[in-house]
Amino acid sequence: MSNEIREITTGADVPHEAPAVSIIIPNYNTAQYIAETLDSVFAQTFTDYEIIVINDGAPDTKELKIALEPYRDRLIFIEKSENSGTSTTRNLAAGHARADILAFLDADDIWQPAFLDDVLTFKRAGQYDMAYADAETFGVRHAVASDFLAVNPAQGEITRTLLIGGKCHILPSGSLIDAGAFRKVGGFDPRVVRTEDFDLWMRFIFAGVRIGYLKKLLFKFRIRPGSGSGDSIQRITRCRDVWRILQAKLPFTDEENTLIEHHVALENAALLRAEGRYAVSRHDWPTARAKFRGAYKSANQLRLPLIHRLKMLGIWLTLHIWPTLVLKAQLLTRPDELAHMPN
Repeated sequence: MSNEIREITTGADVPHEAPAVSIIIPNYNTAQYIAETLDSVFAQTFTDYEIIVINDGAPDTKELKIALEPYRDRLIFIEKSENSGTSTTRNLAAGHARADILAFLDADDIWQPAFLDDVLTFKRAGQYDMAYADAETFGVRHAVASDFLAVNPAQGEITRTLLIGGKCHILPSGSLIDAGAFRKVGGFDPRVVRTEDFDLWMRFIFAGVRIGYLKKLLFKFRIRPGSGSGDSIQRITRCRDVWRILQAKLPFTDEENTLIEHHVALENAALLRAEGRYAVSRHDWPTARAKFRGAYKSANQLRLPLIHRLKMLGIWLTLHIWPTLVLKAQLLTRPDELAHMPN
């Protein structure tokens, strides 16, 4: 047994035979949500699965065990001795999975009852090594769109061009992955924090793993404070930095690297806006003016839509004339984002 594992318990009702799908659910401060997540799994119309809940040395371990008590007979529970992060935790659980297909379901997300049935049918029909479906979001408003349909391509196979071009938004909770493909590339990279999923998808594409997209809303992705999803500054920073991580790993072409530089520039512009909003929330008017001035310059350099450039100019000018009006507008249009900004 790994030194990382303190305990493994298998519920009395867990089937002895290897299932079709192993559902891996890591916990770190998600005890308050996990019952709703598990209920969504047990409501699936496809039932040939095993559930592995793995606790990443979380501070809410006591609450987790209480929440899991009604479900313990129907799942495998792995207790880690210490916290080591999402990637290591998922990889560890995958090493104990018995199925040929892996599902990495976050402990605060919710599957629709047809999720497994529909994604498996689509995956098998297209002979994909991995398939994913779309999500609708709930929780913190204004952090992301209400669903991801607009940021995914037409249904079908995901190409290298689509993924590098930023035309795909793939979430672990909406994906089914062949265990063989997962192990072929070494699983999630523990050195990559927060963007470990995008790092994995890109390595999949370069390794020849076929990814299929089912354009259907089949799960709910929770945006919540403390998860990283509700903090715009953190989210934008990690979306920018993952490109540098990938450039150090993968043989992108010159044309692809040019596109990556454009992605990085767009993320830097978005970061200026987020930092400007943060400065406004703290009544730090000099910093807010500097950030939005930078955002306006970046918008011009990137040739963003005219309406966006005028908006940045308007905010910058208003910060000179009537800064509290900008704050009032933010409170009205982005209340949840402001509530969950870093302290």
